[in-house]
Amino acid sequence: MREVRRASPTSRRRAVSVAVIGLLLLLWSYSAAHTQDLPPPPSSADAAAFNPEVSALPPSPTIETDRLDDLEQRYAELRERLNAATSTKPAFPTAKITGFTQFDAAWYGQTRENIDTVGDAQDGAGFRRARLAVQGKAAAATAYQLEVDFATGGRPSFFDTYVEQSELPFVGNVRVGQFLQPFSVDAMSGFRQLPFLERSLPFLAFVPFRRIGVMAWDSMPDEMGTWGCSVFRTGGFNNAPVGDSRFATDIGDVGGYSFSTRLTRLLQYEGDPNLWQVGAGYNFGALAANDAIGSGTNGNAGSPRPFYQARTTPEFGPLGYSDLSSAFGMAVNSTPIFVDTGRYEANNFSLVGVETVYQNGPLSIQSEWMGVLVNSVAGPVYYHGAYGEVMYRLTGEHRAFNKQLGVLQNAVPRHDFISFNGERRGIVGWGAWEVAVRYSYVDLRNPDNLDGHYYDSATNTFTGSSHPGTGLLQDVTLGVTWFLNAHTKLQCNWIHAMLNNSAMGHSTAELAVLRVQADY
Repeated sequence: MREVRRASPTSRRRAVSVAVIGLLLLLWSYSAAHTQDLPPPPSSADAAAFNPEVSALPPSPTIETDRLDDLEQRYAELRERLNAATSTKPAFPTAKITGFTQFDAAWYGQTRENIDTVGDAQDGAGFRRARLAVQGKAAAATAYQLEVDFATGGRPSFFDTYVEQSELPFVGNVRVGQFLQPFSVDAMSGFRQLPFLERSLPFLAFVPFRRIGVMAWDSMPDEMGTWGCSVFRTGGFNNAPVGDSRFATDIGDVGGYSFSTRLTRLLQYEGDPNLWQVGAGYNFGALAANDAIGSGTNGNAGSPRPFYQARTTPEFGPLGYSDLSSAFGMAVNSTPIFVDTGRYEANNFSLVGVETVYQNGPLSIQSEWMGVLVNSVAGPVYYHGAYGEVMYRLTGEHRAFNKQLGVLQNAVPRHDFISFNGERRGIVGWGAWEVAVRYSYVDLRNPDNLDGHYYDSATNTFTGSSHPGTGLLQDVTLGVTWFLNAHTKLQCNWIHAMLNNSAMGHSTAELAVLRVQADY
């Protein structure tokens, strides 16, 4: 009898697997053959025609990749909302550090008559300005700035330090603190933006500059003009009626509250390269005094009676301790004063100015006239001054224009002199080159009826005789500026100062000055 062999478990499993695979292949073939005979699915248009409500439904993805993209987009939106809801970092306050440095070197040449009149000016080098500022926002519509200078008297000294609220009805912006008072395009142009090393003679002699006060300002609705007005303390440093208040402090309960305003209008504006602006300003100053016992005596700054005084150097400097400069005729540790009205007793003064700014491509022109009427105890006293300056960029650039302030700013080179870009390292251009010329004058001649009303430091009274510093000063300044890049420039000025002193007559002086400036 033949022996029957029984299949092993492995063989049986293999046979079952082959049978299952074959059955699956048969079913797939049958499904494919019958699917080809089915009609295509209805389109979205057919579905909408069959049921109008279908057209209102959002389109759905038709393939898996569309579904995946849709899911990823929804996930990204949800994650963004979750991050915004769970974020613990506040949006305010914000802070940004900014500032600039100006290093100067100066050489003087004076006639013997000039040395006898104003003193022997000494050559020198030093930092004219070294400023550091923090600015930012305490809230969406609340800005602030703290700015100090380490190169002027006080070391450091307060400069623009204020809090400002914007988006206010009717007035737009309100600023409280120490800041530039709204008067003169020359005054409102920042130091780092100047085409020359210093501002003009009328500004240096007449303008109350940074003072403690409150200011409202805004642009006009069509952004073709600006307006600003402020109320501020007049006294400043040692009750001086003009110039900076470097210590941001004003002490004295006699007078000392003043008003200033400026209005500008663009008559033509085709972008920054082509514009013409006109403007006017007015300042009324109620002169201040500190009538505390001992005020004005040695070791006690200030004055026991309100006084007016205007004075200026040529259009450079001063280096050294400018706030503590020597009397007229001395040149110790500072650029000497060339004209000085002296301190005389007065109650108030009115300052009026008109201005214009014109730019056509690489050509820029700026000019101002200022007049001062002082209400002295001896009667009205009138002073005046003006300047005109022309700038031309040899490399074709134009100066930027700040429409909120109504002032020209630095030119930005088309090609930096030195590039640190990895692909174009080294010298890649010549930067921007600008040449400029300015004529300015200030007439500070006093009438004879002021005799007997000048301040006498020996007696701490206003009983002195005529002051030796009065006269007419005229400057012609030639300048060359090399903008290496948007934040660095080299400047060279030659200044020819012509002085007609009321007591000593005519004299001249020459100044050659170099400056290196970097801002950040």
